[in-house]
Amino acid sequence: MNWKPRQIVLTSAFVSALFLMPDDGKAAEWKVGMSSPQIKELQQLLKEKGFFTYPTATGYFGTITEQAVKAFQASVRLPVTGIVDDATYAKLKGTVVYSTSEMKIGSRGNNVKVLQQNLKLLGYFRYPEITGYYGVITQEAVKKFQRNNGLSATGVADARTVQLIQNAVNKQSNKTLQANALKIGSRGMEVSKLQQKLKQLGYFTYPEITDYYGTFTAEAVRKFQEKNKLPVTGVADSATLAKINEAIASSEPQPSAPKAGIYLTIGSTGSKVKEVQTKLKQLGYFTYSQITGYYGTITANAVKSFQRDVNLKATGVVDAETYERLMGKAPQRKLDVTELVADAAELLGKPYVWGGETPQVGFDCSGFIVYLFKKQGISLPRTVAAIWNVGTPVSSPSVGDIVFFETSRSGPSHAGIYIGKRQFVHSGSSTGVTISSLDNSYWKARYLGAKRY
Repeated sequence: MNWKPRQIVLTSAFVSALFLMPDDGKAAEWKVGMSSPQIKELQQLLKEKGFFTYPTATGYFGTITEQAVKAFQASVRLPVTGIVDDATYAKLKGTVVYSTSEMKIGSRGNNVKVLQQNLKLLGYFRYPEITGYYGVITQEAVKKFQRNNGLSATGVADARTVQLIQNAVNKQSNKTLQANALKIGSRGMEVSKLQQKLKQLGYFTYPEITDYYGTFTAEAVRKFQEKNKLPVTGVADSATLAKINEAIASSEPQPSAPKAGIYLTIGSTGSKVKEVQTKLKQLGYFTYSQITGYYGTITANAVKSFQRDVNLKATGVVDAETYERLMGKAPQRKLDVTELVADAAELLGKPYVWGGETPQVGFDCSGFIVYLFKKQGISLPRTVAAIWNVGTPVSSPSVGDIVFFETSRSGPSHAGIYIGKRQFVHSGSSTGVTISSLDNSYWKARYLGAKRY
């Protein structure tokens, strides 16, 4: 298989997925994050040789594929990079035969690079660069390996020495895979994802998704392993994780699950998470400055606070009932418009200061709004554009809504708080904190709309 551009016809669907070999002869590269039908073929080749342990070839180059590539590269004396270049692909296809001649002082080439790379992985080759030249540093590294493995310390990399070095690298690669397994004491997002999958499959019964692998998680893993005829260790190794993913992919959705099985927890991402964060921010629960679309501990804590306030079990997980209460039957907003307007009235005459957000210094337009809403226990983003993005549009403003204007640039660039009778209070660059009318010709021509928080 040749990867030069002139021999490949690309459709628009594959342009972003394929990395092609440039005209100067540099090898093509497949690596983590890429996806294409050709990567599916690559995974199948690795599976046939016993390196790719995931049940099916997916076409996506993830960490499992990367580890499989590294193990294969080590086994065939290629630089262990986890990246599939032309040499790696050719080895997989069985089209390249490397010289088996011994290496010694003065030798050069790719075989020497592979030797140095493997010796570096084992801690013998200490030179900072892989040179491809067999000098005294490489010779000393070979001698140390030979002495430590019961060989005659000749400093010459003969076939026996090279084979033992390769075996040692393979063994180390297997140990690395085991070290990356999740077990009691492990922490982080991968643990949360594992617990979520096990909960979905009915094995993890602890009420909350955490980021800690404790006895509850280990017991859930053991139950899964026993059910699926895997070694019952309680450790989520690569084989167990692959089997869990396979079970998730083949599981049928629960017929009784309402609202399309809505279930958001730590580690979830996407538009639904943004929707939940926006609603929580409007209600004063989500205090982070931006809507991220990632469900982390800040979002989970905000959900818990909401759940407690509406007499739901405070799990920090958005299930169907929480989602319905949040989006459709949420409690009235905490905003006390009378107090809001009264607080604003006390600030009339305060100067306009760029970046200002306190009465002692002064206010810019968004700093004025953020300050007043914060006194009501409602956290808003710091800029006018961001405040606009998290609000709920209303056809006509009511007291306490925020009105927006397009002034210095395209889109919302100025805002104020509606106080009734077609008037709003705001911090203007030439007036400071003042009251203006929506019917004023200047503001009327620049009015964008109102939003509720």
